[in-house]
Amino acid sequence: MRSWHQDGKTAMKIFLAVLISLTLVGCNNPQPVKPVPIVFDDWWNVDYVKNGCELHAHLGNPCTRPAEETVRDFENEVDVAFTTESACHGLLLLHFTPEMAQAAVKNPAAPATGKMLTATEAHWSLMLDLDGQSHTQAGQGWSLVGSSNNVLNGTITTPKNLVQQVCKVVKGVGGVTK
Repeated sequence: MRSWHQDGKTAMKIFLAVLISLTLVGCNNPQPVKPVPIVFDDWWNVDYVKNGCELHAHLGNPCTRPAEETVRDFENEVDVAFTTESACHGLLLLHFTPEMAQAAVKNPAAPATGKMLTATEAHWSLMLDLDGQSHTQAGQGWSLVGSSNNVLNGTITTPKNLVQQVCKVVKGVGGVTK
């Protein structure tokens, strides 16, 4: 026959096992982390290509397609590279479109909501200096502006390389330059 003392030890062991199990289950279900936004400045990108195409046209060598198409095609490649790049996990590439800029100018007192609110809270902004005559954009520049207005400039080789560099900078992987 078991004594009360032995049954108490067994009950305590069961209680501790259940408590530890519940604690571990809670640890395995972490709260979702809000992704870090990078504002992809489509407004700048389109405007830069338009200005470049105007210059090329004055020099007798006009662009063969609209600026919006040039930007959209390259940005689509960047979007695919971003969504498939493991270095970008936990980051959000948010397009700041010319339409968003026009809406903000039209009604500057309106509170930001949705994508615009996320854009205003972002600490990073990515701008591309694309060429309206290039299909690959290799050799063109990019700028990543951080929250302390520090600017990092790079050169596009491929959309994948651009995305890898930007995501690593935003995540703080690598060294620091001053």
